Amino acid sequence: MNIIQLSHEEFAENVDFSFSLAEKGHTLKVTTNKGKVLIITAVATEVTGAPEEVKIPNPEEFVPDPVATRAYVTESLGEMTGPDF
Repeated sequence: MNIIQLSHEEFAENVDFSFSLAEKGHTLKVTTNKGKVLIITAVATEVTGAPEEVKIPNPEEFVPDPVATRAYVTESLGEMTGPDF
């Protein structure tokens, strides 16, 4: 994978070509006229094209579960910090 650096003007003049590079696996680093950096990469897989074993929730159907979230965070922090922390 290559990281291709572009100025705002270069990207604006070559939007379609830039996106085709990203689709082929290149990463684009675009520096805007205000000095901000944008990173453009290809999507790994579309939500509709994910394998059956990958469970990606649809944002419109997602219902947060505070109890499960708290349990997950507590468990994850315990694994990261260990018993000596």
